[in-house]
Amino acid sequence: MPKTSSAYLSFIGLSLVIFAAHVLARSLWHMEFWSSIMLQSYGVNVGLGLILIALAHRLLRGHSTYVGWVFVALSGLKFILFFALIWPDIKQDGATSSAEFSSFFVPYLGCLLFELRFLSKRLNAL
Repeated sequence: MPKTSSAYLSFIGLSLVIFAAHVLARSLWHMEFWSSIMLQSYGVNVGLGLILIALAHRLLRGHSTYVGWVFVALSGLKFILFFALIWPDIKQDGATSSAEFSSFFVPYLGCLLFELRFLSKRLNAL
């Protein structure tokens, strides 16, 4: 299996494991099972993570100097989408609960750690 295909599968698999653990933790702490904020956040983070893997694969063939810029640009896009799509829902009631906080930052952190590991392994292999 090519490196990129296994990276996609690993990323999706890790995202599903994080999602399942997140849902389990929320149910154990008697929070609502999942929320629209949580689903939007996983969608944004996983979608942009998959785009990063695809762009990194394409750029590492000949333009490895651009990979860092792609990572920074997509990280910035994550926060732009956070403030455009998710932040209004979080601030709707005037307070930020721990459930709302974790709904964004658990998938963000999980995806970020995978992306950094993926990029560091690929760049070290050059």
